[in-house]
Amino acid sequence: MSGSIVEFGLRLPDTWHVLPGVGDAEWAGTMAAEIAAGSSEPVAVDLLRRQLLDVRASVDAMGDVGRLRTAVLVDDVTAPLVSAMMTVGLMTGADADIYKAQMEQVAHEVEDAQLMGNQLFDAEVSAGPVIGAHFLIGHMQDGQGDAGAHLEERVHAAVFPTGTTDALDVMVVAANVGLFEDLPTTVVDLLENVTLRTEGVA
Repeated sequence: MSGSIVEFGLRLPDTWHVLPGVGDAEWAGTMAAEIAAGSSEPVAVDLLRRQLLDVRASVDAMGDVGRLRTAVLVDDVTAPLVSAMMTVGLMTGADADIYKAQMEQVAHEVEDAQLMGNQLFDAEVSAGPVIGAHFLIGHMQDGQGDAGAHLEERVHAAVFPTGTTDALDVMVVAANVGLFEDLPTTVVDLLENVTLRTEGVA
């Protein structure tokens, strides 16, 4: 008998901000004002508000929102912009080998994009083994060829705790390539702070 993950969390540095799961219509404005307390520019706060709404919309489009937790990175509160986003979700009945095979194919499912780089990686954190993939994806502009590509850097990774067939599925997307010196290492470092609780372990 294997257990199920019934609760999980991720302790993040102060520069990461967790979006509310359910909020009132003004949540984005309130959150932007709190994050950008060091900025005196109303335009900057409004831009951050709109970026938060864009992140929420992209996460909502993934479906199964109740199982996802989302955070954004704002590393300069005096010029507040979303530098990266992260989602953490629960996968049930997860298989590490199948997940790795899926990571080899995931970039090819992105329409109107070209894979510029792909690197699989493995790691170990306190919660369990990690399998991940680091992608550079070029989104092409019509008629501009490679010179008009917008590069997106992202990591998909999963933590496979022992004693359960559940896993934590993590995605981190950076706004710009080069924002992180080593995005896979950054993600693994963040996953060192995963906490979880299982029930039903034999």
